[in-house]
Amino acid sequence: MSTEQPSSVAVILAAGKGTRMKSSRAKALFPLCGKPLAYYPVRAVREAGIERVVLVVGYQADAVRQAVGDGVDYAMQHEQLGTGHALLSAEETLRGFTGTVFVHCVDAPLLPSEIIAELLAAHRQSGNAATILTTRAANPGNYGRIVRTPSGNVARIVEARDATAEELALKEINAGTYCFEAPLIFELLHAITPDNDQREYYLTDVIALLCERRQPVGALVAPDEATVAGINDRVQLAEAEVYLRDQIRKQHMYNGVTIFDPASTFIDEGVTIGRDTEIHPFTHIYAGTSIGEECTIGPSSQLFAAKIEDRVEVISSRVEHSTIRQGAKVGPFSHLRPKCDIGPGAHIGNYSELKNTVVGAHSRVHHVGYLGDTTLGEDVNIGAGTITCNFDGKKKSETHIGNQAFIGSGNLIVAPIAIGDHALTGAGSVVTHDIPAGKVAFGVPARVVRDRETE
Repeated sequence: MSTEQPSSVAVILAAGKGTRMKSSRAKALFPLCGKPLAYYPVRAVREAGIERVVLVVGYQADAVRQAVGDGVDYAMQHEQLGTGHALLSAEETLRGFTGTVFVHCVDAPLLPSEIIAELLAAHRQSGNAATILTTRAANPGNYGRIVRTPSGNVARIVEARDATAEELALKEINAGTYCFEAPLIFELLHAITPDNDQREYYLTDVIALLCERRQPVGALVAPDEATVAGINDRVQLAEAEVYLRDQIRKQHMYNGVTIFDPASTFIDEGVTIGRDTEIHPFTHIYAGTSIGEECTIGPSSQLFAAKIEDRVEVISSRVEHSTIRQGAKVGPFSHLRPKCDIGPGAHIGNYSELKNTVVGAHSRVHHVGYLGDTTLGEDVNIGAGTITCNFDGKKKSETHIGNQAFIGSGNLIVAPIAIGDHALTGAGSVVTHDIPAGKVAFGVPARVVRDRETE
């Protein structure tokens, strides 16, 4: 096994509370397209080729660890005293490391891996002591302006409140993402002081210190201002959501998915959709969902962590944590609650609700009913208005209905109960006892009256 250490590590600053979010939830945990904010920078740096990631946590540290999971190192910032102090909190975790330290804030989740890789390459090729990611903003506002030397290096970062009129006219701003060299960066962090209104230690002070010492500081301009945008409040969170959802939809369309009205279609990060599937308007596809090829989804469907095989239709229906097999149809106006498994070619129709139910191949639950904790065999017909009575007030009980059984309209099936293959129940029956295979039963309570005639 090689003991060679990586040439670069990533430090993601994720310790802050996010006061302007006005929430008890840590900023790193806010959802963006179905994933916490912390998910995005961790994924991006890995895709850029940085294998070791250090996440600096503080506020609600345990919850952030749980959301991000294993595969990263964690450093604790016990007090949130600024970005410089946050990076300094990773010093012990990175003790002995020599190489490039890529530093990024968790609240800038849209930075693509390609820009990270380009920043790393520019930093290494230049031999700079630090390299800053910048962008040119149409409206720089209160962001710090980048002042460059004639050779193109960074001369200084000027805060808007301290800038001259000439400096305020500059459009290039600091994006808050950096490459530094270790161990130099930690020596510099120990040298800065909290001489500001907030009494905090800022990474920009390290840049100022390097410039004072005439150490070269470079800058790479990100071409799209939106990709480096920070999220400081819920308005900016919504703006990031709009931007990222647009990117997600475009990628699916480039991959062969038809989305009839992108503006009214919402697809979370990580969803997979096969070729020639059609997504109709007002459909929401949430994280954890996979959809096969040649499916029809929507209009007005909601899929929550659903597993959809090929050639499935889900029309104006809600599917939660359930599987729909090849060629099955669901809807309109059906509701599959968790742990349903709809077999190949089956049909779940108008106003039908299912929970923890297995439906065999080519079985039909067409109209206005409820099946809970139920197993249907193949080619079963469930009549309109049928309900499995699975809860007696204390416990849930199961219903088993065999292959090619026919359940008449308006049945109440009182679990626990088993109805055999080819059995038939009459309309309006209340089934309180098992029905053997091949028998006909009806009435209140249902009684077996004869064998079922079969062709």
